[in-house]
Amino acid sequence: MKYENKIFKILCTLSFITILSIFLINKCNAQTWTASDMNGVSYDLSNYTNKATLVDISAHWCGPCWSWHTGGVMEELYHDFGPDGTDEFMVFFIDGDAGSSVSLLNGASGSQGNWTTGTPYPLIGPNSQGSSVASNYTFPGYPTLFLHCGTGIAPEIQRNEKWTFWSEVLNCSPAFQWQNDDATLLLHKGMKICPLGNEPEVEIYNASAYVNLTSAQIELRDPSGTLIHTQQWQGNLVPAGHTMVTLNYLITTPGTWTAKVVLPNGVIDTRPNGDEENIEVIAPLTNIHTELTVNIVTDRYGSETTWSISDGSTTYMNGGPYNDLSANGTTPQTPVVGSIPPNTCVTFMIEDSYGDGRCCSWGNGSYIVTDGLGNVVSQGGTFGSLEEIKFETGSFTVDIGEVNYIEVEDNRIFDVLGREWDCNFVDLPKGMYIINNNKIFKTK
Repeated sequence: MKYENKIFKILCTLSFITILSIFLINKCNAQTWTASDMNGVSYDLSNYTNKATLVDISAHWCGPCWSWHTGGVMEELYHDFGPDGTDEFMVFFIDGDAGSSVSLLNGASGSQGNWTTGTPYPLIGPNSQGSSVASNYTFPGYPTLFLHCGTGIAPEIQRNEKWTFWSEVLNCSPAFQWQNDDATLLLHKGMKICPLGNEPEVEIYNASAYVNLTSAQIELRDPSGTLIHTQQWQGNLVPAGHTMVTLNYLITTPGTWTAKVVLPNGVIDTRPNGDEENIEVIAPLTNIHTELTVNIVTDRYGSETTWSISDGSTTYMNGGPYNDLSANGTTPQTPVVGSIPPNTCVTFMIEDSYGDGRCCSWGNGSYIVTDGLGNVVSQGGTFGSLEEIKFETGSFTVDIGEVNYIEVEDNRIFDVLGREWDCNFVDLPKGMYIINNNKIFKTK
């Protein structure tokens, strides 16, 4: 009997410890907090128990936090499944550092960059709001993500690529309002066109938990709102499955186009949230000189920087990775000069593997791309993980010393600044010139 009583006491003690542990865990991962974002808007976590709610606890000075933030995963998921999409997902960025301020989140010295640019979800940090929220969680360091699924303990969720990450979010199944036939259109990034045009790509997502998506119809409207293209899609997407679809229509006009997915499995979509998306079509820089010069200034970690100029199939110029320094500072790299064929649409892309874009305490690096006329094609420094610009080359160059006569329709000659030259063609100094629109421009 004494032995049984002893066992009973041990079990009771263990039970108490278990209950206490659960209590403490719940306290450390509290389901309720109220805080104001950097704009003074108040948020109460208890209002989001019907959604999958991601809490990103980061710090403005944290490099891995910046890399994850600028990677775009949270931004895209919020766009597709947040209040403006299917309205099943919420994101809160928490700057847990007690020294957080509006200026630091806007990219002041001591911060990894401007955290507000392109961020549609709330940023909580200044006035000790972020540190107060962070104190409700137990986490090993920055960044750490917690996923709230209505009630219970918020588990930690790992940073990952978009769809792997989303598969973990879907574990919050009670938060999602599923229906049988539900197609959603996922499109976030705009597109740049060249004069010959581009066929837009959209992504179809099966938002049903019960049936496969086997057919849908995609509508494309031009900037005036006119329906100009309808395309049938057929396939077999499992619940939460997704696929890219190229629309068989050549877009040649800049502006805000609209794509919409309708008739999932041939029936009316009873939950049209997120079915329509804007396609921001941007005209690229045109008539860029075929000769390009790329100047790169790296920070301490030059090995993180790579860049290229490519038309998608041919890489014409590239550089990096570069050498690291033993201390914080910058290194001007040797300029790279190259030529792109005339009338070619290319993309300049520069990447930083760490995600801080040669910034801040490591050394204020930079990049600049200029053409043969001295025009700046692209320049910058702090850009996160990736920055790209599309442009099209135009004119060709000739060596004035290799020709005897070039006919210019209006007999006028202009220098690179656009000033008309009061001289004969033969009086031009020897060098490289560009002929464009019946005008002659000296390049060097």
